[in-house]
Amino acid sequence: MERDPELSSQSLVCTGCGCLCDDIEAEFEGSCVVSIGNACAKGATYLRSAYDPGRRARSLVRGREVPIDEAVEEATRLLSKASRPVVFGLDDSTIEAQVAGIELARKLGAVIDDASSFSFGSLIEGIVGGELPTCPLAEVRDNADLLVYWGSDPPHTHPRHISKFTYYAYTDWDPAGWYPRVTLSCVDVRETELCSMARKNFKVRPGSDRDFIRAVIGEAQDETGQAAAFLETVKQSKFCALFPGAGLVCSLGDDLACFKQMVHVLGQSTRVTVVPMIAESNMLGFNRSLHEQCGHVNQVSFASGVSRSTEYSFLAQVRNRTSDCVLVVGADPFSALPQSLLKNLQGTAVICLDPFVTATTMVAEVVIPTAVPGLEQGGSVMRVDGERLALANPAEGRYPTDVTILERITKRIA
Repeated sequence: MERDPELSSQSLVCTGCGCLCDDIEAEFEGSCVVSIGNACAKGATYLRSAYDPGRRARSLVRGREVPIDEAVEEATRLLSKASRPVVFGLDDSTIEAQVAGIELARKLGAVIDDASSFSFGSLIEGIVGGELPTCPLAEVRDNADLLVYWGSDPPHTHPRHISKFTYYAYTDWDPAGWYPRVTLSCVDVRETELCSMARKNFKVRPGSDRDFIRAVIGEAQDETGQAAAFLETVKQSKFCALFPGAGLVCSLGDDLACFKQMVHVLGQSTRVTVVPMIAESNMLGFNRSLHEQCGHVNQVSFASGVSRSTEYSFLAQVRNRTSDCVLVVGADPFSALPQSLLKNLQGTAVICLDPFVTATTMVAEVVIPTAVPGLEQGGSVMRVDGERLALANPAEGRYPTDVTILERITKRIA
């Protein structure tokens, strides 16, 4: 069968989740995707959504469709007159856009924060600050002999994680040819799809991860024997890769002292590495970019120099009704936060930059549609293991990039 001469192929990095799979093969007719290879259902749906007019955000000012230039001018006006602005999001933006967002926040004297402040922030801060060991996923593959997914279920959250980067990606199989020569394990509060695949499972009660960790390091009683079994499993390994997920970080909150101590204790007998199971495509990129400039990964205020405090978290800003203008970039807090909290934003100007229609774009005073990273705009992003990847932009020009919009607003701010 002859190939259609108008079709062209392009390798893409999928920005649908923190895996940032870099082996996506897309076929284009002009600037439109007609087929997608290697992507999981989540990634393929994300990429195809870029061509669904009903999913794409429109340029709006108070519900009225306007040219993008007019929306940018209104966004600039609202931010310029704000006395307590907040910049939130950027976890799904390119590193270049994150740097532009930080610069805008600095010029505004604004608070800047992202979703890590109520999820992976403390864990990432430990990694960025050198308190927790990490390494590239390429080093884990075929070298780690124990994989521990803790409070995470990658078949649902990161569908290709175990097939592309860990368990099924191993080339060293046992003689029977059935299993990779690595032990797959999980620690969780419930039976998950991953539990059915793992050789060793460790069950903890909801909210008791801290107690389990304290039992592992000998600071609490091991009533079930699970902690002792976990410790022995790790001690028998030569290279243990820990993949903490949302279940663990939500259970521990901001206090990761016990987890850090456990990693240190386990590291006395074997090599241990920590790679977080972040859902957002570039949260680590934002946290590292902010840390490089300010020494902090989130919850920063530029109102008078650089300061960091929990009062500058987005949650605290909303709870305390502190902000009078919120710029949301590539995030959807109105679908993630409870309505009892969101009602505090009544009377606050909300500006949203996003490629897609979300609960936030539906209530924002100003909406500016932006290009999809890796499909309609290039740049760079950072995988959950810290590897920096370059993005292609085969459909460039359909929408403005968030970098362009943020830089335009910054230049217009007096």
